[in-house]
Amino acid sequence: MQSGLFDAWWKQLAQRFLEGFILLLHPTLHGMIDWSVPPVFLDKELQPIRPKRRKRLLVDMLIRVQLKTGEARLILIHIEVQAVRDALFPERMFRYFARLYLQYDLPIVCIALLVDRNPRWRPQRFVYEMAGCRLQFEFVSVKLLDFDPQALEQSNNPCALLFLAFLRAQETEGNPDLRLEARRHLAILARERGYNESVIVYLDELLEGIMSLPEIFEQQYEELLEEYKREKQSPFISAAERIGLRQGLQQGLQQGLQQGLQQGLQQGLQQGLQRAILNVLRARFGKVPTPLKRAVSRIKDIETLQRLSEASATVESLDQFQKSLPKRSRSAARAASESPAP
Repeated sequence: MQSGLFDAWWKQLAQRFLEGFILLLHPTLHGMIDWSVPPVFLDKELQPIRPKRRKRLLVDMLIRVQLKTGEARLILIHIEVQAVRDALFPERMFRYFARLYLQYDLPIVCIALLVDRNPRWRPQRFVYEMAGCRLQFEFVSVKLLDFDPQALEQSNNPCALLFLAFLRAQETEGNPDLRLEARRHLAILARERGYNESVIVYLDELLEGIMSLPEIFEQQYEELLEEYKREKQSPFISAAERIGLRQGLQQGLQQGLQQGLQQGLQQGLQQGLQRAILNVLRARFGKVPTPLKRAVSRIKDIETLQRLSEASATVESLDQFQKSLPKRSRSAARAASESPAP
């Protein structure tokens, strides 16, 4: 797997499951954070120290969090995912720290997540010394290879399953047969953990990216999951339903980005969830009645739409889905469906 693509999936994992991600990387820090206050992912481009020097400096992940009561203050968490050995990496971590310290004037925790395959490469400090002046900067260094696969598999933390996916992706590179079986095992494990449908959708998408397979093996993978579904009578969504959900969300978020950051993303997320719900219903039950489409399109509340997106993947019929609509939307859909055609 290419390093840049590998890094991208780590970033998506952190954005979706940040609390579980921090718990695995730094349990002590996890216990210090007030998770009732939503973390904020910040702009990753740091301003140059000298205005005339326009060199861009990007960090992988920069998150602002609040500590618990009694230590109530904001801190920054800088997480850098490094997939290849680099002799200059410790110095780069110090440069990131220096820029962040000057730009934000907040306490900073710097974490390096080392996902390379060299067990001996473990950078954790940068030392500078000149004519009696000495600087030593230390950062938290976490090695993916140090995680116990058995402990990851037994953990209820969804992030643990994805850490295991990265390990299995490395182990099965170039061997699609082994990767197919490893990915199937992880997908089934996610379902047996009892996660809700929205979590399973994200896990499936990340597993697909982390443990990508040639097209013919992707088809086998979907067939194996369908077989498991039939055996266990499990209501998890199929490939077509998952694709519909993903496409709906992506289209809506893209519209949001085009319309403007705050209001546009809100509206884009609404539209994306609405499309996702209808895509899943269409994939599962065929044609969706127009009154039901209109009822879904009138719902604007994000939490309600998220609840309905889960319902669309688990209900046994369109009638059952209609009963899960808010009372006003349900009444409107029923009245429209009972009205005689003009």
